[in-house]
Amino acid sequence: MAFRVSPGVSIKEVDLTTIVPAVATTPGGFAGYFHWGPVEQMVTVTNEKELADIFGKPTNTNFVDFYTPANFLSYGNNCQVVRVVGSTAANSQATKAGVTAYLSVTFNNEVQFNQVNSSYTDAQFAGKYPGVRGNSIKVVLTTGTGICGGQTLAAAAPLGATFINMQLNSASDLRYLAVGDDIIFHDGTTITIGGVQKATGGATPTATVQPVFGDFFGVTSGMSGVGVGTALRLVIDGYLPVAQAVGMTFSIKSRYAKLVSTNSQTTANVADSGGANDLINVLVLDRDGSWTGTQNQVLEKFEALSRATDATKTDGGSNYYRTVLNEQSNYVWAVSADVNDNIGGNKTRTGWTLPGVGLSTASAVGHLVSSIGLTGGADAAPDNARRWQKGWSMFADSDGVDVSLLPLGDADEVLSALVIQNVCERRLDCMAFASPKKTNVENKMPYEALNEIKNYRNNSLNINSSYAVLDSGWKYQLDTYNNIVRALPLNGDIAGLVARTEFTNDAWFSPAGYNRGQIKNVVKLLYNPSAEAHRDELYTAQVNPVVSFPGDGVILFGDKTMQTRPSSFDRINVRRLFIVLEKAIATAAKFFLFEQNDAFTRAQFKNLVVPFLKTVQQRRGITDFKVVCDETNNTGEVIDRNEFVADIFVKPTRSINFIQLNFVATKTGVNFSEVGG
Repeated sequence: MAFRVSPGVSIKEVDLTTIVPAVATTPGGFAGYFHWGPVEQMVTVTNEKELADIFGKPTNTNFVDFYTPANFLSYGNNCQVVRVVGSTAANSQATKAGVTAYLSVTFNNEVQFNQVNSSYTDAQFAGKYPGVRGNSIKVVLTTGTGICGGQTLAAAAPLGATFINMQLNSASDLRYLAVGDDIIFHDGTTITIGGVQKATGGATPTATVQPVFGDFFGVTSGMSGVGVGTALRLVIDGYLPVAQAVGMTFSIKSRYAKLVSTNSQTTANVADSGGANDLINVLVLDRDGSWTGTQNQVLEKFEALSRATDATKTDGGSNYYRTVLNEQSNYVWAVSADVNDNIGGNKTRTGWTLPGVGLSTASAVGHLVSSIGLTGGADAAPDNARRWQKGWSMFADSDGVDVSLLPLGDADEVLSALVIQNVCERRLDCMAFASPKKTNVENKMPYEALNEIKNYRNNSLNINSSYAVLDSGWKYQLDTYNNIVRALPLNGDIAGLVARTEFTNDAWFSPAGYNRGQIKNVVKLLYNPSAEAHRDELYTAQVNPVVSFPGDGVILFGDKTMQTRPSSFDRINVRRLFIVLEKAIATAAKFFLFEQNDAFTRAQFKNLVVPFLKTVQQRRGITDFKVVCDETNNTGEVIDRNEFVADIFVKPTRSINFIQLNFVATKTGVNFSEVGG
C-alpha cells in the first residue's frame, strides 16, 4: 500500500486465481505450391472447401501440395497454409489505352501491393494474386444506362417475328452487338438478341454467326468484309411482341449494363459537391469459365462506385472505386488512381472520361461500357530453396506463429531436414511428419520397397530427432476435382491422426492402432508391409508401418519418432505429452517474469503447476510427478543472477506396443489359485 499522509481507506486487489492455461497443440502448418491465393502469407484454413476456395483446386502440377493439407484437415480443423511460387510467377493485368508495357512487379499479397503499387502509372487492373488463373478474369465497367441509340430497321418486322433486319450505318456499329443485348424500340418494346446473321450485297441473310467474345463485346467471327450498308439480321430470343415498321429507330442496351440497377452517371455525394460523371459500376467476370465452368459468369459486382478519391457513402465510408475494390474484391487489384489517366480527381471534377470511350486497348466503344480482359498471368513452381526461404522458414517463429503438426508432403530429404532441424528442433513445440519418396515404393516388389525405405531412412534422411515422424509410404486416393486416382504421401494423414487423437482422447495417447489409427480415403497402398518381418525391420529403423489389414482397413501400426536413442521420447505420445506440458506451463510461467524471487513467489508457482499436473495424471498422461521450486534449486547464486528455477519430474504413461497372452492348460482338479498366483 502506498504511504498516506492523512487518514483514509485504501483498496487493492491481489489476484491469486491464475491457472495453467489450455494451449493449442493441434494446428497444422504447410507451405506449398498453389495456383491462386496470397503468396508468402499465412492463411488459416479449416476445411478442404476453404482450401480450394482460397488457393484453387488441384491440378496435375500441384495435387500433392493440395491434398497434403486437405488430408490433414479431414482429421483436424486448423491448418496454417503458406503459398509459395517460383520467381517467374506473375499477376495478370490490363493497361490503359495506348500502353503495351506490363507491370514489372509481382503483387504477392496485400502487404506487398500496398508497398509498391503507387509507382505503376500505366496499369489499370491486376489479378489479385500471381497465376495463370488470373488470365480468365475480365473487368467490365459501366455507367449510366448503358444504352446506345440511333439504329434503324431495314425492313418491317411483323408481330411474332423471330428476327429483325438492320443496316449498318458504319462498320463500327458491330461493336454494339452481342448475344444477350437488348433491343429497345421507341415505344418501349424490348427484345433480346439471340444471334447475329449477315448477308452479302443486301441478299437475304443465310449464315448464322455465334459471336466469339474476347475482351470486347462485338462480333469477332464470321463478320469479315462488312461495312456501311451491310444487311444484318438480328435473331430474336423469342419473338417480337409488337409489329415495327421499316425505318423504326431503336437503341441497344448492353447485356452487362442489364446486370446493374444504377441509371445515373453521377453519384449522389459527388453531385452534392458540384461534380459530375464520376459513377462507375464494376463487374468482375469469369471470361473463360475456368473459375465457375461458365464463360462470362459474374464473379463479383460493385455498383455505384465513384472515381473521385474523396467520395463517400451515406455511412461516411469511402466510395472511391480503388478503395472499395482493393478492400473487398477477391479477384482484382485496382492499380490506377483512375481507370483513364491515373490522376485521381476530387468530388468537384466534372470531366471524367466515360466507360466505352477508349479506357483500354481491350475496350469496346459504345454502350457506355468497357470490357477489360486481364492477361500476362503466369504460374511458376518453386524449387527447394524458395519452398524453404519463402514458406517453411516462416514457421520457425514460435512467438508469432502457433503450429504443432507439420506434414511435409512430397518434400525430399534436404527440405525435410531443414524443417525438422531448423523449425521443430528450434521451436521445441511442434513435430514434422515425413514420408519416403514415391520412387521408393511405386511399382516395387515388397522386398524392394522395404530395402529402399530403409536406405532412405538410414542414408538420405539420416536424422536423430524426437520431433520428427516417418511413415512407410504412399497411398492411392481419388482426386474428386479431376476424377482421377492420384498417388499421395501418407504424412498428411499421420499428422491428421495425431490431431484427431487429441480431440477424441488427449495429446498423450498414441495415434496408432485399430482404435485411433484408421487412415481415410485409401484406394490402395503403394506398399503394404503386411508381413510381420517387414514391419519388424521398418520399426527397427524408426519407420512407422501403415498396413492394410483385410476387414480392418488401413491402419497406422506404429508410434515411433525418429529418435534413434532408446528412451521415452522415441514414442509419439510421450513427445506430444511433453510438448503440451512444456507449452502450457511455459505460457503460465511468463507471468512470473519480473516478480520478486522469494519463497512466496516460489510457493505460488508450485501451487499453479501442481493442480495442472494432477489433472494430467487423472487423464492418464502421467503416472507420477514431483515439482521442486525452493531454496534447494534457487540458491543465493541463482537469485543473484536474476534467475528462477523449477524442476518438474514426471513419469509418462507408455503406450502398449507388445501384448503377450499366456494360455495355460491345467488338470481338471487343479485350483486356479494354486497355479495362477
